[in-house]
Amino acid sequence: MTFRQAIAQTPDLGAPTFWLGLQALGNNSSRVQCADIRCLTGSVALDDVLKAKYPNDPRWDYGIGLKKGKREAAVWIEVHPASTSEVTTVLTKLQWLKNWLKTQALPLDKLTAVQSYYWVATRGVHIRQGSPQARQLQLAGLPLPRSRVML
Repeated sequence: MTFRQAIAQTPDLGAPTFWLGLQALGNNSSRVQCADIRCLTGSVALDDVLKAKYPNDPRWDYGIGLKKGKREAAVWIEVHPASTSEVTTVLTKLQWLKNWLKTQALPLDKLTAVQSYYWVATRGVHIRQGSPQARQLQLAGLPLPRSRVML
């Protein structure tokens, strides 16, 4: 299954929410890089699409389709300030995303590997390696935030 098909088969999203390449990321597209841009198959602006249905939930920002060999994978990007005071907020969003994938977006969940979640920092990274907050992120399977992500 492709990322585009998975988006179309997810009731909360549907085909019209799919964008080619990184178009769904708008101005944030420059924060995501790939050695071969042809590997970026599409994107979805989760937060924008889902805010009406889940107005009080801590929604994740973006999903991206990434071609890996003959298969496609889904990766998930949260663009958020990266300070120690924001770790709990981002971890809450991550938990929401994982739950949403398992309960509302099974086609996308099947394309999501364990190491598919990224926090992209706005205004620099203010979380030290080895800090309690860095350990919290590591335990949740989320790497330290960075200014740009290389997929």
